[in-house]
Amino acid sequence: MPTLNIKNPRVYELARELAEATGGSMTSVIELALQQMLERVQRERSAGVTARLAEIEAIVARTAPLLRNLPADPTEFLYDPDTGLPR
Repeated sequence: MPTLNIKNPRVYELARELAEATGGSMTSVIELALQQMLERVQRERSAGVTARLAEIEAIVARTAPLLRNLPADPTEFLYDPDTGLPR
């Protein structure tokens, strides 16, 4: 099994104190802390994606009416239909 060697005295002390306060092992409190932090990061990332999707949906809602009015031939915007020259 892989091992984790904690060389930071402050981290070791925090894990020891938390284990003592909860009656759990140092491994169990570190596991729980890491799991909770990972879940929080995943929630925050998901919320960020949701917010970006909402922004994109708002842009689509604003531009959709403009896109409906486009001519069937997109070159109408580029070239004068009478002369065939660029506008």
